Amino acid sequence: MWKVVTVTLIMVLAIISYSSMKLTHITNNVYGQDDTNNNNSSLYQLANNGTLAKIISSNLVNYLNESASILRITGIMQEVSNAQYSDKINSSLHGISESDDIEKRQIADSILEHADAFEAITYLLSNGDMYMEEPYDRQLGLTRDNFAYRDYYQGAVNTKQAFLGDVIMSSSTGEKVALISVPIYLKEGSSLVGIWSGVLNLDKFNNMLRALSLPEDIRVVFIDGNGQKVGDSNYLLSNNFESFVDLSSFKLGKSGKSGNVSEVINGTKYLYSYAPASILSKTWIVIVMIRAG
Repeated sequence: MWKVVTVTLIMVLAIISYSSMKLTHITNNVYGQDDTNNNNSSLYQLANNGTLAKIISSNLVNYLNESASILRITGIMQEVSNAQYSDKINSSLHGISESDDIEKRQIADSILEHADAFEAITYLLSNGDMYMEEPYDRQLGLTRDNFAYRDYYQGAVNTKQAFLGDVIMSSSTGEKVALISVPIYLKEGSSLVGIWSGVLNLDKFNNMLRALSLPEDIRVVFIDGNGQKVGDSNYLLSNNFESFVDLSSFKLGKSGKSGNVSEVINGTKYLYSYAPASILSKTWIVIVMIRAG
C-alpha cells in the first residue's frame, strides 16, 4: 500500500513541478533575444499592457490548484480518512503523540519531502481540535488546541471542498502562513471526520517571483483577499509586513477585474497592472508595479 501511495504522490508532484517551472520561464523568451534594448522594451510592454500580470496570475492559479490536488488525493486514502487515535489527544502535546497514527504521519512526511509548496501538514478533528501536525516539533510549539475560528477551517466546512485561507500568523512559529484545507469524510454524504491541511511555504512565492529577474523599477507582488502581501519579487522588501488594501488596483482586482491604474505612493508615481487569481473559493491578486516618476 505504501508503494502505491509514494507512486501516486510522485506523479502529482511531477505536474506541480512543471507548473512551477513555467512561471520562471515567463521572461526567458524576452531575455533570450539578442538586443538589450529590445529585451527591456518587450518586458516593459508586457508589464504596461497587463499581460505580465495575467500570465503570472494564471500560473499562480495552476500552481495552487495542483498543490491542492495532493491534499485531495491523499485525503481519500484510508490512512488519512480517520481519526482513530482521537481518544489519545493530550493537551500538553496539542494533539496525539509522535508515536500515534504513524501511517498518517508518514503520508504527511512524504508530502513534505516531495512538495516544496508545503512546510507543514495538519489534521484537525471535525470540531476544530488539533489532532496532529508534521513536523512534530511544530505541533509541540502550538499555543492553542482548537482552530475552528480560522478561515481555512470554516471555509472547508462550509464549502465542503478544498479551500484556500488568507495569510495568518502561525500559532506554532509566529510567522506568516496560509493554508489549503480539504474536508475529510468517511464516504460521500457522511458526516465530517476532519480537516486535512497543507501549510504553504510563503518563501516559495518569493523565490518564484525573484526567478523572473525583473529590472529594479518593476516589482511584482501576490496579495491575499485581505490585502496582505503573500509574495514579493523584491528581496529587500519580501519580509516586510505590507498591506495593499487601500490601493485601487487591489480593490479592482478583488472585484474580478484586470487592467492598469496610476497611483501616487509617498510622492512617487507608479503604474499598477493587476489581475485576479481565483483559487479554491478565494481571490488573490497579482500586482505589477512600475515606477513612473
